[in-house]
Amino acid sequence: MNILNESALRDMMFQIVKESKPRLEEDLTAKTIGINEFRRDYCQGKSAEWVRTKIFDRYPEVVFDPVKHTGWVLNPHGQGKKTVIWQKQAAKWLESHMYDIDWGEKL
Repeated sequence: MNILNESALRDMMFQIVKESKPRLEEDLTAKTIGINEFRRDYCQGKSAEWVRTKIFDRYPEVVFDPVKHTGWVLNPHGQGKKTVIWQKQAAKWLESHMYDIDWGEKL
């Protein structure tokens, strides 16, 4: 006796994929996020101060420079204005530098 209703399971899985597809295909090219979303989703929940000190200060190439067309974080210290992070560029940079960062380092 088969307890699992394969047809119902297949329909349910199809529905989940159908609902998830637009999110998975979303173009992140110009999508920006704030420091809290960035630290939560990309930095293992490290504090904003940790991210600013251990990533933004230590790797100046991440700071947005409109003249050189480099960087992916605008206003890295959030002084007077919100920190803005270009998600796609940040994710790509983090992927190529994940072994350079000491994720266990204390402030």
